[in-house]
Amino acid sequence: MVVALIICGVAFSLVSCSYVPVKTAVVVPESHSAEFQKAFFEAARVYGRAGCGDQELAEMTARESVSTGVPAALIAAQASDESTCNPMAVSNRGAVGLTQIVPKMWSKQFDFTKINLLNPEQNMGVSADIMSKLIKQYGVRNALIHYYGTGNDGIGLGGNGYADKILKLAGKL
Repeated sequence: MVVALIICGVAFSLVSCSYVPVKTAVVVPESHSAEFQKAFFEAARVYGRAGCGDQELAEMTARESVSTGVPAALIAAQASDESTCNPMAVSNRGAVGLTQIVPKMWSKQFDFTKINLLNPEQNMGVSADIMSKLIKQYGVRNALIHYYGTGNDGIGLGGNGYADKILKLAGKL
């Protein structure tokens, strides 16, 4: 978010003002600040290892981590691996956006007529929500396998290798 800071000064009885744009910091509730900071650095480490991402993406990842309880490193590893941090990525299998969500797999749980999967915040929000539910149901490794599409309603891709790759990038393997 950018706000303006107006600086005024008086010189020889004339008032002059300057418009100076100032980038503001993300406002995090005090109760979450330590948790947010930890999640931010966790995400930044993964994006740094993967060679993609930026401060804005690390902040978005930290917000989703704090909100859903999904480890920031896991969210960042998925975004890094799935799209190389490209929010406009679309695969030949129908996976869309930053975390490559396949709408036909998740259309029973989400109304994709109201969600723009090419919007990075909405995409990451859906992905973190999916992972939060899957982790509670299956544990982290099996949640990744289900997310990738090899679970009950999956599209039959090789999920074991995917889970290992994400866990390694997240620093959890």
